[in-house]
Amino acid sequence: MRPTFRPIEPGDGDALHAVFTEPGVRQYLFDDILLSRDETRAHVEAACAHGAWAICLDGAVVGLASLRPTGVSDRELIIAVSERCWGRGVAYEAAQAALHHGFEALNLRRVLAGVDLPNQRSHRLMARLGFVAIGDCDGPKYRARHYELVRPAGPSPCQGMA
Repeated sequence: MRPTFRPIEPGDGDALHAVFTEPGVRQYLFDDILLSRDETRAHVEAACAHGAWAICLDGAVVGLASLRPTGVSDRELIIAVSERCWGRGVAYEAAQAALHHGFEALNLRRVLAGVDLPNQRSHRLMARLGFVAIGDCDGPKYRARHYELVRPAGPSPCQGMA
């Protein structure tokens, strides 16, 4: 089954807390820190404020796709998907939809992303999406690689957010 997307709602907090606290998700997304429900609520409120999307399978929230504002005009791609959905193309489809929205609806010139160096799954996702590495830096727990995807010329091959 293919994922569907809808705007994040405050009521998604419990489902996203379950995703954010899975060991494989929190290892890189939150530097292996186990979030409290209040911390998750703050992340959900921020996601609501900038128009993030819930990633759903069979009507259940299994993750989050976001183009988080960073800097004056840039957005950073954030994808968080439950471990039970890994290896099924869910993160790729969510990222494609978010990128399409960013380039077509938000008229972004580029989208940024950051990936902890040990997170090989996310590095493969960046390559598959066409991101280009633009540098490394120290992070709170791991060194991270920064990526950039520049707005493609011509029509976008990506699908939009439903």
